[in-house]
Amino acid sequence: MKNSKISKFFRVILNWIILIFIAAIVGYAFVTFCFQTVEVVGPSMSPTLLDGQTVLVDKLDYRFHDIKRFDIVVYSKVDSDSYYDIKRVIGLPGETIHINNGKIYINGDELKDCPITANIINPGIAAEGITLGKNEYFVIGDNVNNSEDSRYINIGKISKTEIKGKVVRILKPKADKKKVK
Repeated sequence: MKNSKISKFFRVILNWIILIFIAAIVGYAFVTFCFQTVEVVGPSMSPTLLDGQTVLVDKLDYRFHDIKRFDIVVYSKVDSDSYYDIKRVIGLPGETIHINNGKIYINGDELKDCPITANIINPGIAAEGITLGKNEYFVIGDNVNNSEDSRYINIGKISKTEIKGKVVRILKPKADKKKVK
């Protein structure tokens, strides 16, 4: 009788250990491959995203769909894996981006229906035009005159492998909770 109780106790403990182990693996896989939260740092995406907000990043979307113009993406430059930045995709692979007189031009045509409406004061390296290669993107902050983005040599073109996912929702603070467009 005593052996039976001890055996049952160890089976219960073993079952709990297995359950916790499986939950840890599922949780890790979820964050690594599916969804992740990222905190917005700085004013570069204002007014769309504000400093201190927490956003939900969909890591699965770009495994099945192409990155589209105006998507808001989270990326990490190869040399700074621990830091995520958030910007809006403006230029797609194969396009030439040129900023002139405060406006964005794609392959010589002015970009229309752009969520970014401010006149761009500093075109940066895009003043001469930037041609994107295969799997390269041009990103810019919504707060164009207070954003370090693809216009600057230290950021430049963003490769598809550097893009971690698409921002889909603001989670915190609760008052700001909504879908991101």
